[in-house]
Amino acid sequence: MIHVVFERRLERLAVFGPDGKLWHAIPATGAAHRAGPRPPYGPGFPMPPGHYRLTGRVEHDPATPEDGPGALFVGDLDPALLQRLLDAGRAKRREAGIEIARLPGAVGGLAAHGRTGIAIRGGAAAPAGGGSPEGALAPFQPLTPSEGGVRAHNADLARLLMILGPELDRGTTVVFTVLGEPPPLRG
Repeated sequence: MIHVVFERRLERLAVFGPDGKLWHAIPATGAAHRAGPRPPYGPGFPMPPGHYRLTGRVEHDPATPEDGPGALFVGDLDPALLQRLLDAGRAKRREAGIEIARLPGAVGGLAAHGRTGIAIRGGAAAPAGGGSPEGALAPFQPLTPSEGGVRAHNADLARLLMILGPELDRGTTVVFTVLGEPPPLRG
């Protein structure tokens, strides 16, 4: 199992190998547009804290303004995968959810909020009032709000795709954990 942890408060995404050692860490944001019919965690809002899994990826050549070099797709942990993690001793049941790598949290929660998945992507949101998308393609573009996923710098996302792509191709389980609540909604 590989573990990817997004720490919302620190705006950091870290990848830990099967032995629990840090492989790579990058700046990232979970800021969202906060517009949509299902607050606080529905489409357009930040994703809920908890444990998820990476379900796949897409790589763009050339890069796109929306995703940069590509995207890693995130979905809820399904019961079969959760059971495999429990049986292998990689997860433990706790009163309020589960614990993976000593990090307590809920099991996913995207479906409960009307979402089928989110993405870790590069790129940038369209500039206000239109404008040129070139900034969205820069290696270290501004980390703009998304539809509720995680946004990383294009150069960092390209490296993540190089690290995690082969693992996903091999069928390696990649757990994605989101730590911390988003800032409260302002009325």
